[in-house]
Amino acid sequence: MTKRLLIKIVIVFAVFGSIFIYREQIANFLLNTFIYNRDIDITVERNEFSRHSLNKDLSADFEFVQITDDFVARDFSHLLNIFYTMLDGGEIEFYFYCSESYSECQNDIFGKVLNKDNGNYLSYINNFVHPFNSYSSVNVIANNFGRITVQITKQYSSEQIEFVLNEINLIKEKLITVDMGDREKIKLFHDYIINLVDYDKDRAQDMNDPRFRDSYTHTAYGLFKERLALCGGFSETMAIFLHSIGINNYLITGVAHVWNLIYIGEEWLHIDVTWNNPLTTSGEKFLLHDWFLITTQRLMELVIDEADEHSFNPNIFIEALKNS
Repeated sequence: MTKRLLIKIVIVFAVFGSIFIYREQIANFLLNTFIYNRDIDITVERNEFSRHSLNKDLSADFEFVQITDDFVARDFSHLLNIFYTMLDGGEIEFYFYCSESYSECQNDIFGKVLNKDNGNYLSYINNFVHPFNSYSSVNVIANNFGRITVQITKQYSSEQIEFVLNEINLIKEKLITVDMGDREKIKLFHDYIINLVDYDKDRAQDMNDPRFRDSYTHTAYGLFKERLALCGGFSETMAIFLHSIGINNYLITGVAHVWNLIYIGEEWLHIDVTWNNPLTTSGEKFLLHDWFLITTQRLMELVIDEADEHSFNPNIFIEALKNS
């Protein structure tokens, strides 16, 4: 088939979309000619909360996901890296392509990445980005030319981000001095948040209760606004603070629970603000440090059984195994 004839077919297809006989040939022609045989001109406009923007000492790469500049997905691991790169950059809409050689690409996107019952991979990726760049919902559109368009609804609005940053900065001005070490800074912030906020036990008992439709206690915004928090609110607040003082960290999820994994003193350690703020039958306030900067080995010693909330996927949170 000559080049001139192919061009005519493309024009006919563009004008008369009902001529399906050429659909597969044209798709392959466009993919091979305009995509796979040339570089994809896709760039990420990283916002101020990208790991690249926050602090040059904060690593943007982890064992599970890494930043990529290649936006033609060639295998499942590469596919995850593309989603991670875009989320880390703070994009609200982006696109990429599935390689012709990666025949399961779209099946993996809808069957694994987006399917909460089969890996929950996109939710895992959320753990590795700054909370302000995390998503609350995602819409994905795939076309016949291998182009994947992703639309992101963010967890935090710009107004909520401003509110949270103002609250954290006020705490830092009150507690933190330049001569303090990182551990002291983290402990002061940890203790302050526990003394300030109670666990949202009512919402935890029934997350679907209509009474909590407008509650944000699963976020840092709700923690400061309502003075109540679920584990998500505690851990995201801690993550935002850690990022603000240049400490590398991410969220780690277990069985219906989330806490912080941070890199300090050349090792990865766990902090669980929620479990250091225990519920009591008397209503009396306690502040514990049992789950403060502990190794994975110590975490496992505290785990009761496989149903314990702190049982986590070692294939995702690989850094946690480096100190065990």
